[in-house]
Amino acid sequence: MLKVGDKVIVPAITPDWGSSEAQMGVPQHSGGCLCGWKFSNTKDGVFGEYFHVNEADANLAKLPEGMDPAVACMLCDMTTTGFHGGELSEVKLGDTVAIIGIGPVGLMAVQGAALLGASRIFAVGSRKHCCEVARNFGATDIIDYHNGPIDQQILKLNGDKPVDRVIIAGGDVNTFAEAVRLVRPGGIIGSVNYLGDGDNIPIPRLDWGVGMSHKHIHGGLTPGGRVRMEKLANLITYGKIHPEMLITHQFEGLEKVEDALMLMKNKPADVIKPIVIIKYNDNLGK
Repeated sequence: MLKVGDKVIVPAITPDWGSSEAQMGVPQHSGGCLCGWKFSNTKDGVFGEYFHVNEADANLAKLPEGMDPAVACMLCDMTTTGFHGGELSEVKLGDTVAIIGIGPVGLMAVQGAALLGASRIFAVGSRKHCCEVARNFGATDIIDYHNGPIDQQILKLNGDKPVDRVIIAGGDVNTFAEAVRLVRPGGIIGSVNYLGDGDNIPIPRLDWGVGMSHKHIHGGLTPGGRVRMEKLANLITYGKIHPEMLITHQFEGLEKVEDALMLMKNKPADVIKPIVIIKYNDNLGK
């Protein structure tokens, strides 16, 4: 049980664990589609000194002793979402994997795919700093989408053979067509990309084997809850993952939140993820 004064990790997804959806294995959809995602979706976000977390004992993980809170913040969304791309696409030992988009989520998808046993990892992106981190996380090939259709580039490098898995962590509704052309029959596409525009997702009929290719498309919201955060924190504690490499800018003070948000909006070449440290004195004098 949590108590006043505990330092905790707050996941982006905070399900209602007694819901029928949670009991059916999809807690992130507790109460309806995407309804386990509450902050900035169905309730106010967390840019404040105080905020409410539902079912705190089930959704908050204690910050491990000695762990940098800034690094722990990378677990709340980017790490868990990126890793979920690997889970959705069911990456297995020796698989060839293409990861489309290497922003913060895509970079953690690279590290997650490597951790799950992928052999060759094609990371699609162009920003120099992101490409460097992708290689550090396990990418074997960097694909610049400015140089032509990404499916053609990857197929050529892979000896004209399709890949086993594709993780979509960027792009738009048209990205799915490239992913379908890129994955092998029986392969899996895992999408963790938020599609903010477009009414439909075009799927190329012939490349999808006229509907009978066994090319599976799995799209999903990352799971939440205490146990998942605890497990991800253990991966940091024992040196298996390094999400600290995502942090490129650090600010102090609540008044700096807008500066950090503008960095994410404008995306200068050197930014991956900014962090804002907010210090305060509570009634315990801490």
